Amino acid sequence: MSHVTIYSMDGCPFCTKAKSFLKEKGIGFVEVDARPGSKEWQEMKERTGSDSLPQIAVNGEPVGGYSDLVSLEATGELNRRFGLAGKGAEASLYDLIIIGAGPAGLCAAVYAARKLLKTLIISKDLGGQVAWTYDIENYLGFSQIDTADLIKKFDEHVEKYGVEKMVGNKVNALELTGKIKGVITGGGKTYFGKTIIIATGKRPRSLNVPGEKELIGRGVSYCSTCDAPLFAGADVAVVGGGNSALEAVLDLAKVANKVYMVSLTPVTGDTVLYDKVRGYSIVEILTEYDTTRVIGDSVVEGIEIKSVETGEIKRLNVEGIIIEIGLLPNSDLVIDTLETNRIGEIMIDNKCSTGLSGVFACGDVTNVPFKQVVVAAGEGAKAALAAYDYIINQR
Repeated sequence: MSHVTIYSMDGCPFCTKAKSFLKEKGIGFVEVDARPGSKEWQEMKERTGSDSLPQIAVNGEPVGGYSDLVSLEATGELNRRFGLAGKGAEASLYDLIIIGAGPAGLCAAVYAARKLLKTLIISKDLGGQVAWTYDIENYLGFSQIDTADLIKKFDEHVEKYGVEKMVGNKVNALELTGKIKGVITGGGKTYFGKTIIIATGKRPRSLNVPGEKELIGRGVSYCSTCDAPLFAGADVAVVGGGNSALEAVLDLAKVANKVYMVSLTPVTGDTVLYDKVRGYSIVEILTEYDTTRVIGDSVVEGIEIKSVETGEIKRLNVEGIIIEIGLLPNSDLVIDTLETNRIGEIMIDNKCSTGLSGVFACGDVTNVPFKQVVVAAGEGAKAALAAYDYIINQR
């Protein structure tokens, strides 16, 4: 076994990561406290040629810092350097790892494959937010198409190029700062890529009121397309005042007995949708009401709403509530690493670059305006082409 020395200091996050990495690999090491300015730090500079912490040396030969360890692991060189031959399969190194399989991520995969990039898609689902709607209008080439059919066509296009996909996998953490990027999944396995595209989309915003969390799936829903048929013949409430809420009301008006539309503000959705909603006699619109509680023990039995103007509290006896009050970007994994705006969207430039070398983002998780399927797909293409340019320009 090789003799390994790590120069580090307390409070250095990458020192901690490097030591944890070595321990997980079963690599023993001698730790040297090398606080800047100390004799040990001077020794480290002379031996490794670097003054940044941590620094690792194997049999007296400098290896580098934490990101260098990750690079060695990704290329399979680590086992040889550390005398670990036969200690397990070498990790695959991808040219590109795409996180998310909505229109942005899938389109990025197609363009990456056409550039012959070794690509991996990791996503908890297929289709992303598109799967929440019933049909899509005015996607180029289709005046109207069923959502399931569009997602199927997207997937078939990706399959044509043999892109490797891991659908149903959750990403727990990202290592983005080194030359080689790491993606750690729920099973604890790490996948390595030269570049990363984040295409994680958005998720529904919750009301954060008593009873909501406890009754999710028991009458509380965030998707009318998915759940409207479950409320056939029932009294239902839709909370929200925008286009998504109006669309949910229209979905429910075809099957429900009574639909309440409850909005904290005046209705803000498109006039054409609002006019359609008002055409249904079973729909009652309650504006400037705050939803304060979801009522029920094992299932939804009603909701409590409060007038913004008078403070009057009403109970609506409903069997279901569909919450449509907007979306939040799925940027939690990178909120402390990448620049985001005030609502958590990842800030990108016109080439989908996040400002961190080799890391790109596209689709609804970014600050790009106009959250449309066709826009997301175009951004995915741009992100893949930008990743390709980045790779071919590396020295």
